[in-house]
Amino acid sequence: MTDELAVVGGGAAGLMAAVTAAENGAKVVLFEKNASVGKKLLITGKGRCNVTNDCDLPELINHVAVNGKFLYSAFSAFDATSTKAFFESAGVPLKTERGRRVFPVSDRSYDILAVFKKKLKDLGVKTLNAAVDAVDKDLTIHYGGRKEAFGAVIIATGGLSYPATGATGDGYKMAKALGHTVTPLRPALVPVKTAEKWVREAAGLSLKNVVLRCDLKGKKLFSELGEMLFTHDGISGPLVLSLSSCLKENMLGESLITVDLKPALDMKTLDARILRDFAASQNRELKNVLRKLLPASIIPPVLTLSGVDGEKVVNSVTASERRALAETVKALKLTPTGFGGFDEAVVTSGGVSVKEIEPATMQSKLVKGLYFAGEVIDVDAFTGGYNLQIAFSTGNLAGQSAAKSLKTERKEKTMKKHVNVAVDGPSGAGKSTLCDMLADKYGLIHLDTGALYRAVGAYALEKEADVSDKDAVAAILEGLSVTVRFEDGKQHIIVNGDDYTDRLYRPEMSMAASAVSAHPPVREFLLETQRSIARENSVILDGRDIGTVVLPDADIKIFITVDAESRAKRRYRELLEKGFTVDYDTVYAEILKRDENDSTRAVAPLRRADDAVDFVNSDGIEESFKRLCDLVEAMMK
Repeated sequence: MTDELAVVGGGAAGLMAAVTAAENGAKVVLFEKNASVGKKLLITGKGRCNVTNDCDLPELINHVAVNGKFLYSAFSAFDATSTKAFFESAGVPLKTERGRRVFPVSDRSYDILAVFKKKLKDLGVKTLNAAVDAVDKDLTIHYGGRKEAFGAVIIATGGLSYPATGATGDGYKMAKALGHTVTPLRPALVPVKTAEKWVREAAGLSLKNVVLRCDLKGKKLFSELGEMLFTHDGISGPLVLSLSSCLKENMLGESLITVDLKPALDMKTLDARILRDFAASQNRELKNVLRKLLPASIIPPVLTLSGVDGEKVVNSVTASERRALAETVKALKLTPTGFGGFDEAVVTSGGVSVKEIEPATMQSKLVKGLYFAGEVIDVDAFTGGYNLQIAFSTGNLAGQSAAKSLKTERKEKTMKKHVNVAVDGPSGAGKSTLCDMLADKYGLIHLDTGALYRAVGAYALEKEADVSDKDAVAAILEGLSVTVRFEDGKQHIIVNGDDYTDRLYRPEMSMAASAVSAHPPVREFLLETQRSIARENSVILDGRDIGTVVLPDADIKIFITVDAESRAKRRYRELLEKGFTVDYDTVYAEILKRDENDSTRAVAPLRRADDAVDFVNSDGIEESFKRLCDLVEAMMK
């Protein structure tokens, strides 16, 4: 259905997208071609699920190997702290291990998946175990011989890594068919193959606290402390997987890998350590004495590469041989020749070009209503929880953005294409609050016209002009610019390029606004600003002469009021919430004084438009809003 959201792919990114969208009010259908969701999630972190890396935003971006800056908005909206809170608030305690890697305390990846499954059920997300064959530009999805149109689609199908989990590159095909560029794909976070045959003898050996370094043309490409292991045809483990994200196929012929087996010891200290071992076993063979320093399976290649005979008795080993031995221990050389395939890769490098995706929303720049999340995008990171964080962050942002888009479309359908609503009433009647809520419900721009007069009043006070003096106020209008900018649904009042929004609700601004609004030059100055916004947008304007002067032809006119005591209490609470120190009696007196000024002034006194409908805002905010919505919808009909 066109008011529903389809999420294609039930992996980490797709699950987060579906949950987030549903939490934001969207009706969600999740397509997963496997018999159940989260198949790859279950095997991450060797079944323990390394959900994130406990670091800040700059560190997250620094550990993204490809297109890290593209993820700034996604990481800002949902970072490592957000990920931890998401799971812990759902009842899964987490722990942080070496390298800031975060795991569930239970060491069970199923506990992480269970959080998503429960949320999908509780939020009413409909899961279809069906493969999606295609997505059309009008967001029609083809699956199982059927087709169905959606209001938005999120493609979160993963990459090509671990094909046994269902990762077969479907999303890349869909993206290409929709006109997107897919950058070259290659396995990432994979073992590295080496030319040295001796690695087979050391296969299975795991090394901890070693430094793996790779030089390209003699310059450092990668260097990191951690764990690695030897395989039958090369090397693997966390350090090697991270290296594989930096080392490209075209670099293999000009690169050299070295392993510092004892990074805590410099050459002098290492030589002293070797001498101590020799002194304790002077008549034993070198190959046996080295077992105090090195694992047994790595000793033969170390001896071979250093050119020292392992059969020699240690008291006959020369200083130059000892130095060659130490140099090899500090820089065990390996020649990279290739990489593991997608069946061994943790993630896929390459994907839908980030140049064609809006980083602030994850929406396609080519197809409206189409979003991407997770591994299908051309982003990948080092090992250590960073890639799952990418999945969760992009999934969260895509889900949130798609839900918001659908909500906006529903609002636009509720209201006719262009509508203006004029709301009048005395100060403190709650007009702004109710208008904010109406604007959000019906997709209108809320222009708080009182804020415009407050801005002129604030500027006049800053210029030390007498706000009651018409000529003094008129003088400051020359060269004054007051404009309105809307960001994330919030109105910002810009005075001569400076954002005045946060200055406008100090207690003294009410009287200043009332005073300057009594001057015809000020009203004329701001009149065209208000009408221009109303001509170009569907708006709701509130103030004192909106239905009579500013928008006499408004589609809907409402006069909101309530007794002075209720208005004073409401204004008093608002000021306290904003952090101002005020007393109720002063606020009440200001309300009465402003009522007198507004109703008796010669210019634009407070009065109800002849065709306006009265509304008394005397109930709690929720009940008042419900009654107001009923009134507005009746007037729309």
